[in-house]
Amino acid sequence: MTYTLPGGQLSAQGMVFGILTQGRPTTPPPPFDNAITGGTGKFDRARGQIHAETIAPNTRRFTIDLD
Repeated sequence: MTYTLPGGQLSAQGMVFGILTQGRPTTPPPPFDNAITGGTGKFDRARGQIHAETIAPNTRRFTIDLD
């Protein structure tokens, strides 16, 4: 995944799990963590992790921890 933020982009890698039925989620996707593998601009050489969780229907919260 690539996250576009003010000042640059973050690249992340990991698995995202969810159950689809006819192209639509049947349940809210579970939380997941992805590793930050790099970035551009202000985030050049970034490392850390991104945690995502569903907080409401069709709404996710992303927490970015940079080292």
